[in-house]
Amino acid sequence: MKAYREAYREAPVASRSIRRVLRACLAAWLLAVLLPVAAHAHPHVFVDNTMDVVFDAQGMSGIRVTWKFDPMASMQYLADLDPNGDGVLTREEWEAQREDIAGFLAEERFFLYIMVNGTTVPVTAVHDFVVTYADGVLTYTFFAPLAVPRGSRVLVAVYDPSYYTDFQTYESGVRLSGEPDGAEFAFEDAPELAFYGGQVIPMAARIVF
Repeated sequence: MKAYREAYREAPVASRSIRRVLRACLAAWLLAVLLPVAAHAHPHVFVDNTMDVVFDAQGMSGIRVTWKFDPMASMQYLADLDPNGDGVLTREEWEAQREDIAGFLAEERFFLYIMVNGTTVPVTAVHDFVVTYADGVLTYTFFAPLAVPRGSRVLVAVYDPSYYTDFQTYESGVRLSGEPDGAEFAFEDAPELAFYGGQVIPMAARIVF
């Protein structure tokens, strides 16, 4: 290393300038190559999301959501939910922390993005919020109440704008139940909800009834 430093000091100025340019070019190339990879690798938690869109005689009454966390995240979160560390999440342990977790999720609108006739409808509270742990998988379920009259257009998506959590929703994981007579359903990209600098476009359910 000493010899390298001495050789660098003794090198002509023009030669050192060329090396600086080359290093700058290399740095720019690394940024161009690695930044997109870093963006795609950003999520730390992966969740399989399913939604049951519930209808009654008046229209859409709500959405029952189920999240299944990946094994690594399930194990990490269980450590906080299971204070005695026996690997079993009891109803008592869950109830002791339900209010705090629900409060945090409410600040994030439960990661539910709902638009009715082009207007955003925030989800600030849910019913029947339960967390269970079985076979190495942590599962959240809750019901988001709505009162959307018939004759409406609804868009529903689940995603984390920070992209810390990657919610995966598939068409097979969305269903209409109750009294969805006449409802038309499509599951497709929602470019109007693009996030993370526009790099990620979530999938959304579009429902007309």
